[in-house]
Amino acid sequence: MGIYIPASKRERLLQYKYSSTDLSLTSKYILTPFWNRLVLLFPKTMAPNAITLLGLSLVFGNFLTLLYYNPTLSTGTKPLHVNKGGTWDPLFPPTSSEPSVMSTFFTWLTGRSAAHFADHGAPRWLYFTFAAGLFAYQSLDAIDGKQARRTGTSGPLGELFDHGCDALNTTLGCLLVASALNLGLSWWTVASLVATQANFYVSTWEEFHTGTLFLSAFSGPVEGILLVVGVFIITGFKGPGFWDTGVLSFFGLHPSTNSFLASLPFHVKDLPINDLFLCFSSVGLLFNIYAALKNISVAMPAESRNLSSLVKPLTRLSPFIAQTLAMLGWIHARERLLLRTTLFIPLALFWGIASAHHVQLVILAHLTKSPFPSALYHPLVVLTVLAALDARFKVFQTTDERVKQAVLGCLAIAFLVYSHFVWEVIGDICRFYDINCLTIKRKPPPGSAGHHDSPAEIAQAHGKGKAPVREKNTPVAIDADPTGVKQPTAAGTLKRAKAQ
Repeated sequence: MGIYIPASKRERLLQYKYSSTDLSLTSKYILTPFWNRLVLLFPKTMAPNAITLLGLSLVFGNFLTLLYYNPTLSTGTKPLHVNKGGTWDPLFPPTSSEPSVMSTFFTWLTGRSAAHFADHGAPRWLYFTFAAGLFAYQSLDAIDGKQARRTGTSGPLGELFDHGCDALNTTLGCLLVASALNLGLSWWTVASLVATQANFYVSTWEEFHTGTLFLSAFSGPVEGILLVVGVFIITGFKGPGFWDTGVLSFFGLHPSTNSFLASLPFHVKDLPINDLFLCFSSVGLLFNIYAALKNISVAMPAESRNLSSLVKPLTRLSPFIAQTLAMLGWIHARERLLLRTTLFIPLALFWGIASAHHVQLVILAHLTKSPFPSALYHPLVVLTVLAALDARFKVFQTTDERVKQAVLGCLAIAFLVYSHFVWEVIGDICRFYDINCLTIKRKPPPGSAGHHDSPAEIAQAHGKGKAPVREKNTPVAIDADPTGVKQPTAAGTLKRAKAQ
């Protein structure tokens, strides 16, 4: 007890106030009325965190089916490249795949040969389940805060639990999208992981400095998820190979057959739809970073608001940058095994758990008003750097089998480190508030037999902290509640913390 939350900082949880701004018209006018009715389907005896965990479990179930049907994240067949007389003209030239060092694992898991995965994609119906799972996750993630207000169980544990599930969902969802877009085991899939994790980390970094979660008019948790759901549905109808179609060819304007484009003195690239989709996503990441910097600057005192004042917040991106560069270096040093085989899947899981642990440390610092955790406080960042250096200089990773052992070993360590963090922090907060995480603990009323004050109530009685306040959102609106009871909430905010 007290490893991650020292006793000197535990009472700072009482000063917790959740703040958010949601500018999404989609959530305000379309999704929020739906969410208000959806939450009524859940009994008041169900804990908000249990609803969040249920949503993550659905996405994890989608991921397990992905491993069974399509661990290579592609159909295994690509159109003929333009250099070979075909029409496929991707942004980066394709590279050949290598036999998988993990093929024995997937063969045992599915009863199919490794060649089967190379020649067959996932069945079409699978992508409809991906769409249903992700939409359900978004909905359950949105109503957990409403459930917390219904049950009177709001508090800081909810935000920590919510962000933790979102961080894990980021990596799982990215792998599902890679399969739907037929990206395969490629650098585009790696780029997708970097972009999605960067988006989530930047939002967390922004919240640490401003104290407010900002969701723009077009945000990842709302419109971004709906866009991905649409991708899954289209893939269900058209198949993953559809996304390899050139944008110009889709509109009947292929450069080789269109007289005007063919007459131009330069090569007109018929960029595949999946390449274009990822390029737009990268542009969205840049806008997100710019908006975060702007919000951080606005949150600063007017007298210290200048470019130099942003240097310190920017340096706090260094742990994430170090983690990302180390992962890219590790993959580059052993590309044949780590990227061109299904060993990439456990490597991506390690990457996702390390990123989730990283984000959780930042959120915990925000909740306890502690200094921003530096790279040295992130053991999994250090582990990644060491693994990348070892891959380059070949101290341990001298053979293919050693590389496999290194990846699986890092995944096991990451799982243990993250599990320890979750167990310790949730346990600390639950003991402090005398609550449960996944169930609602009914306590005798004050003054009755069997009632005892929690450490949080004792500290509050002595004036050491303020009562935990939930839903101090900006702007504040009154959600239409079918029960007839008006509840103050942020207009459609997704990230609603809840603790029992």
